[in-house]
Amino acid sequence: MDRNDSEHDNRYQRHALIDWFDQDRVCATRVVVVGAGAIGNEVLKNLALLGVGWVTIIDFDKIETHNLTRTVLFRESEIGSYKSMVAAQACKRINPGMSVEFRVGDFWDVLTIEEIAAADAVLCCVDNFEARIRLNTLCLLAETDLYNTGIDNQYATTKVFPYNSQTNN
Repeated sequence: MDRNDSEHDNRYQRHALIDWFDQDRVCATRVVVVGAGAIGNEVLKNLALLGVGWVTIIDFDKIETHNLTRTVLFRESEIGSYKSMVAAQACKRINPGMSVEFRVGDFWDVLTIEEIAAADAVLCCVDNFEARIRLNTLCLLAETDLYNTGIDNQYATTKVFPYNSQTNN
């Protein structure tokens, strides 16, 4: 076992105590996260902590002062920077072994159906209904599972659209 294997085992030592948890599968997972705002920040933080292997982050927005009250990955010194770029850097700080790329732009313009199809899952963390519908359609066409998240005034919700699971039955 080389140094990287040892570091990997030490990092996920607590996960190994859960008999049904397959850390190797998590490390091999490819995820696209669309939206790096409030929900996207929490999702990305947790993906990095869990040890998801590959993440692509897409967002067109820049960090504003009011974002700092709802996000853990952004700092005051990063106001005016692109959310996707800063979130990618923060994920790498949390988990240096994670492969993270970012795109600045609307997912409709910067993400292909082929890239969606190559992912194990797409996590929709946007605050726009039209964008949710469009991303849902792309995931359906690509046959990739979609996890749609949202926050209203009191509750956070997640809806699962198992498009890949349906084709494997």
